[in-house]
Amino acid sequence: MNPFTTRDSSATGSFLPDEYIAERHDARANLLTISLFAITLAAVLTAFFVTNRHWTMLRAQEESINLEYQTEAVKIEQLKHLERQRSAILLKAEITAELVEKLPRWAVLGELTLRMPPSVRLSMCTIKSERGVAPDPVLDRAATNLMADGGPASGEKAIARPRVPVPVFTYRMTLEGKAATNNDVADYLASLKASPALTGVELTFIRDAGGLQEAMRQFQITAQLSSSGDTEALAASLRRLMRERDVAPPPARKGLLGWLTGGGSGGSPVAGDKEKPQ
Repeated sequence: MNPFTTRDSSATGSFLPDEYIAERHDARANLLTISLFAITLAAVLTAFFVTNRHWTMLRAQEESINLEYQTEAVKIEQLKHLERQRSAILLKAEITAELVEKLPRWAVLGELTLRMPPSVRLSMCTIKSERGVAPDPVLDRAATNLMADGGPASGEKAIARPRVPVPVFTYRMTLEGKAATNNDVADYLASLKASPALTGVELTFIRDAGGLQEAMRQFQITAQLSSSGDTEALAASLRRLMRERDVAPPPARKGLLGWLTGGGSGGSPVAGDKEKPQ
């Protein structure tokens, strides 16, 4: 077959053989396919390396975050332990504060003595403490599971225990004595109500003492010691009463607890009650 007389050659006006042209076309197609394959393979490899590097960076960041989390977890556990210690110390401080008397007894006796009218004699003074109603125990993890090494052991869970209730004490005082008139008892009652050391001052009874040569009124007063513990107000009150007493000192009196009344050196209450003013 004459290659120069083929239909394809005449149609295209080319003098090259058809086989050569077909081989050229196949070569170009193969080159294009290989080029596309190489480009795709390069893109896949690039994506793989980029993704692998990205995952490596993420794993490094995860390890760094985990390390920081563990470090902060240790600090948080130490802070929790300090909070437990703080709660335990505060609880002990509250209990100690409730057990300590807020008002000195000598100051309370001074208030009773300096506010006493001249004709009043005390025969009994009692102070009784009453413990307040304890609240229901509540679970408090902050004040439990304290260990000598500075905190709970690793992996050990805190055991919930009943919280020790803080006791609340109230002090009730009872005064019994005699006075010449009801007005003296009323004056003493009003003066005690003005005292910063006492609250809830009430007159239980007032009646004729009976069996005495002179008319005397027997009385009983109940009060509660102030829970505020305002020592500054109490000191100011005592200083004012002392100044008033220095200006107008009361006459000397005898009887049981005569040292409470600020006059006399003692003696039996009966003998003191029977004495008549000269």
